[in-house]
Amino acid sequence: MGSYHDKYDVQVLDNSVAIVGWEEGTAGQIDSWLEKTGEYYIACFVNPNDQPLDVDPSDIDRDATQFSYPTKTDFKDKPLINSSNWVQELEELNIKRVLVTTHDPHHRFKEINQARTNGLELINAIHPTSHIMEDVIIGDNVILHARAFIGYRAEVCSGTIIDTNAQVDHHNVIKECVTLDPGVVTAGNVTIGRFSQVHTGTIIINRKRIGENSILGAGTVIIDDVPDNVTVVGVPGRVMKN
Repeated sequence: MGSYHDKYDVQVLDNSVAIVGWEEGTAGQIDSWLEKTGEYYIACFVNPNDQPLDVDPSDIDRDATQFSYPTKTDFKDKPLINSSNWVQELEELNIKRVLVTTHDPHHRFKEINQARTNGLELINAIHPTSHIMEDVIIGDNVILHARAFIGYRAEVCSGTIIDTNAQVDHHNVIKECVTLDPGVVTAGNVTIGRFSQVHTGTIIINRKRIGENSILGAGTVIIDDVPDNVTVVGVPGRVMKN
């Protein structure tokens, strides 16, 4: 069963999902495969801002010929809703499920809590080629991209994004709204604090704790614990900025 809403030219089905976010690298990728799993129908995208987007592709220096850019009203041939009060808009459309994909971890946390507070269901987006071992605990609004690996008895908390070929080994604890870029490798018993961003190719040896709201630069090798609110780069990793 389904319905059609003229306000945003939206087709709403019983398994409809709204993706909060519009960036091609995350929201666009997920749109390319999530529906194919057969579980959900992507009804629309959301820009959680009252100001419509104004993206001019001619102003962007990018070599890729296949890249989707949002207009003021649509993204990837689906309606794009521009509203800071997007929860109410989705309620009027009778869309009850959302996936928050916004890049900034603090914004992602805010939008997830807004959805949760208003009774919306937060879904997970788990790519069919990702691999999840036994006894893993996964929160809501978790995104696992292609070939992500989650090890035995790891805990992946709400709002985490784990990108292509990233490896989270056994007994890791990945706290809320962490982002792991492609190729990140964490050994066993690693903890990564809320809002931290671990960039491409970073390696974290076993039994290390990464603080909250910290950034690990691309290719960094972590052999010591990392405090909160710092940027770490290098081999081995060194604190470069508080």
